Amino acid sequence: MTDHRAAFLRRVVPAVLAWQEKTRLPASVVLAQAILESDWGRAALARRNRNLFGIKARPNGAGVVYSTTEFDGGRPRRARARFARYASFEECLEDYARLLARPRYARARAVAANPFAFAVELQRCGYATDPRYARKLHLLIRRYHLTQYDAVPSACHPERSEGPAFSPECT
Repeated sequence: MTDHRAAFLRRVVPAVLAWQEKTRLPASVVLAQAILESDWGRAALARRNRNLFGIKARPNGAGVVYSTTEFDGGRPRRARARFARYASFEECLEDYARLLARPRYARARAVAANPFAFAVELQRCGYATDPRYARKLHLLIRRYHLTQYDAVPSACHPERSEGPAFSPECT
């Protein structure tokens, strides 16, 4: 792992673990989202505005405009959007928790014990427009062994579980 990736994890893991303690949602998915959405903290939105997840600004909230890629009918297109600004990564995580507490994400919360199913349900609930979003999260979770940060071992991660090495829910 490169130095900037390790430094990013050192910076965000404590905040994500504290967040996980409050929400009981999988830290592995939150970390994978932060990695993907912020390019390991290197994206301007994360560096300048502490927005790790590409959270859009509320209608009357503080925001900053950036170019982004949105998918429409499975096809990528560039767009300008207004994103939320935060004073800290912890504040960003609090807002992220409020976002996931919405009824829209109930199906994802219902499968939170399995981070791979949780990622799939986040996508199905409309968290991101990228049709490969859950797959990208799965790859990051596996490549960087992010389930090590989850409070409950996953049956999808044999190094942390007595369960099977592969489960159909882990695709």
